[in-house]
Amino acid sequence: MKSINKHLPIRITRTPLLSVIVPCFQAETSLRRAINSIVQQGWRQDDLEIVLSVDDGRDYGWAAKIWPQTTICTNLSLGTGPGPARNRGILAASGKYLAFLDADDAWQLGYLDALMPVVARHGLAFGMTEVRSSHGDQVLVLGQGQRQLRLQDFGHWPGSFHPVMRRSDSPLFINQPAQDVFHAMVVLAAYGKAAPLMGKARYLLYLNATSVTTSHGFSQRIDRSYRQMLSALKTWPALPAYQQHQMKKALTMRLHWNRRYLAANDRHQGRISFYAFLAETLAQKKN
Repeated sequence: MKSINKHLPIRITRTPLLSVIVPCFQAETSLRRAINSIVQQGWRQDDLEIVLSVDDGRDYGWAAKIWPQTTICTNLSLGTGPGPARNRGILAASGKYLAFLDADDAWQLGYLDALMPVVARHGLAFGMTEVRSSHGDQVLVLGQGQRQLRLQDFGHWPGSFHPVMRRSDSPLFINQPAQDVFHAMVVLAAYGKAAPLMGKARYLLYLNATSVTTSHGFSQRIDRSYRQMLSALKTWPALPAYQQHQMKKALTMRLHWNRRYLAANDRHQGRISFYAFLAETLAQKKN
């Protein structure tokens, strides 16, 4: 186990090819599933580094017993949020390429085998996001039926897509709700008009009662965050005008989705989740 906390032991290995950034906040019950899904990809330990960016002050050293090529990144301040935690993970990472996984999610078998050859050729690729209930039932698949991910797709599919990419091309995350969405959009905008979207690579997003997306007032915070992102684009560096236009359209569509959900949730007296609403609405459109 390697650590940027000087009180923990350092295990010296050759530089890994890939670093997987995992922010950890109250993650004891789900992190083992996330790590096991990385281990089950079948990679050699010297080729893959897991970076746990700890944001709750808890001891996750047990993870190195599952995967010795683990870097534990700690911080004096606690509860800084997933954006700053991911940034600390990026800065601590050693790999040539980066992948991202939340502590309460997982990768399907074959995720890296499907993505890494494409990333090695093009520098960036995405897997589809399969949303599952806490019991493991499929709710919907974001990006289903597509072979490429475009900026406008972030408006059609208002969920998260997770890039696997060259580390040198990754910007830092902003510190507000949906920061992973904004990061993925900026990465894609800098890359070009579209990036490969691999149907055989499934990022498994698990819904549970403690997810931040289910917390009281989250939709209102998301609404405010999207509006702040639209303002931030006016001064965001090095984005071509066409890509800025597409990002603005996608963020505006996400605002509309969120407000439609708030209205639907009022009708259901707060008993419908966003992804259930999204799956139901997309099914109605398809029919």
